[in-house]
Amino acid sequence: MLKLNFTSSVRKSIVLTIFAIFLMSCIFLLMIGSTFHTASPPDTYLGVDNIGETAMQRVNFLEQLGYTVASSEEESENIRIPMEFSDVYLNYNELQKLSGTDLTNYRGAECTRYTYHEQDSDFLLNLIVYEGRIIAGDVCTAALDGEMHNLEPKNKAED
Repeated sequence: MLKLNFTSSVRKSIVLTIFAIFLMSCIFLLMIGSTFHTASPPDTYLGVDNIGETAMQRVNFLEQLGYTVASSEEESENIRIPMEFSDVYLNYNELQKLSGTDLTNYRGAECTRYTYHEQDSDFLLNLIVYEGRIIAGDVCTAALDGEMHNLEPKNKAED
C-alpha cells in the first residue's frame, strides 16, 4: 500500500496552488460576465420619448407613432433577452435594427413585453420595456401565416 506523507511546506504549496487556481477562475468568470453588460436604455426610440413605465405612457408612445390602440387593455409577459441568440432571435434582432435598436446590447436583460390590439385591424402591437424604457417593438398578426414588421411611424409603414 502506498502511503503519502507530505511535509507542512508541501501541504501549504498545494493549498496555495488550489487557492490561486480558484482565484484566477473567479477573475476570469467576472471578466467574461462583464462583456455581457446590459446597456442603459436610450431616452428616445424612433424619435419619440420612450418612457414606458405605465400603460398610459406606452399607449401614448404608440399614438405618437400613428397607431390607435383598440382599448387600454394590455397583455404583459416577463421575458429575458437571451445571452446566445437562436436563428429566430437573430432574425428578430435584424428587424429591430431597422428601427435603430440592437438587442445584443441587452443580452441577459429581464424585460417585459406588452401587447396591444390595434383598432380596426388584426394587428398586434408589441413593446419591449427595459428599466421603464421602450427599447424595441414590432407589429404582427397572430395568424400562423401572418406577418411581422418592425415598429415604425405608421405613415412610413404604409409607404
